[in-house]
Amino acid sequence: MGHDRNETKRAVRSLSKFIQKLIKEVKPGDKEARKVWRKNNEQLMEKCFWYKRKNGMPSITSLVTPFYHPTQKLIGLNYSPVAHLTLHQFSAGWTLPLRLCRGIIFDYQGNLVAMPFIKFFNYNEHPETRNLPEEPFDATVKHDGHLGIIFQHNRKLYITTRGSFVSPSSLLGTSMLKNHSDKNNWPGKFPKDLTVLVEIIHPNTKVHLNYRRKKEFILIGANNINKLEDLVHGELLDLGKLLNLPVTEKWNGNSLKDLEKLMLNMAVKNREGYVVRFQSGLRVKFKFTTYINLMVEAKLNYSYLMNRIMSGNLKKMIGNLEEEVYTKAEAMVADLMKVKSLPGSEKEKWCYLYNLMPKKKQTSSYKAKCRAFSKFLAKN
Repeated sequence: MGHDRNETKRAVRSLSKFIQKLIKEVKPGDKEARKVWRKNNEQLMEKCFWYKRKNGMPSITSLVTPFYHPTQKLIGLNYSPVAHLTLHQFSAGWTLPLRLCRGIIFDYQGNLVAMPFIKFFNYNEHPETRNLPEEPFDATVKHDGHLGIIFQHNRKLYITTRGSFVSPSSLLGTSMLKNHSDKNNWPGKFPKDLTVLVEIIHPNTKVHLNYRRKKEFILIGANNINKLEDLVHGELLDLGKLLNLPVTEKWNGNSLKDLEKLMLNMAVKNREGYVVRFQSGLRVKFKFTTYINLMVEAKLNYSYLMNRIMSGNLKKMIGNLEEEVYTKAEAMVADLMKVKSLPGSEKEKWCYLYNLMPKKKQTSSYKAKCRAFSKFLAKN
């Protein structure tokens, strides 16, 4: 899984302690009580999540969200949008327990039930993805649907997405799971103690790529929850045959330099990229420049650009955009940077940034981003 197995076991045990304490003291579904509990147990959470808060870092209480199964005594953990939006500035904040919160599932006694992928990063996005190991690797196609986490509990099969048992994608996945399971006798075949990870491909899960009218699960990974080991590609092929699932395809190259070069090919269309899994278990995402263009164009807004400026990777993220989109991005960046030379108080500068967006889109999170950005520019 890319981490020392003993460390992973220790991280799972730490999350289990958090789950047991939370379940004991807060009723599932009582959001208000959970908010109060979270405020009163920040130190406990820091200990359970191995989190050391430094100046400017968000509180651990804002970084993880539990989610509950509506009928079974199952609880999942998911890192929050705050973690996704802020921890790019604080790589040490991505502790191993927090990185496990990508849809990890426990029962109410704190027993591990399902283990998804540990959060992994894009090439050059995180310290561990900048100096890659010189060791054998497999690169498999990265698909552009929604992650489905399939597991067995009390002899019954379930599926969840990263943060909900009842999201539209989870409910869609449940319907697809029943259909595929019934047709292929999964209850009699599904390996015990295995979490099966699939990409849910369906018109309703479309992100940026066009899969036309395809409706299927693509097998992209599997983890043994007892051994805390993930299956390599050859083992996935065997599992795919057993469960009658298509398996994500393996790249036929073997050089990282060649893979980097391939990612820059502007002729490649309607493909996202590859996930590289090194022999040690480390996973790294490589994305086609053409896909990044689609992704950036889809989220080209002031909040996104402020993030990129504060992260120092603005040029990288917008430099390969199509000319029309790049011109628009440059104009929006100029709007943002104008605040640095504006006269007036700090609050007046905040109001200028707020008003770059329509009133209905001036959310509390957007305003907080504006204030952080204004302070960032004042220091730099």
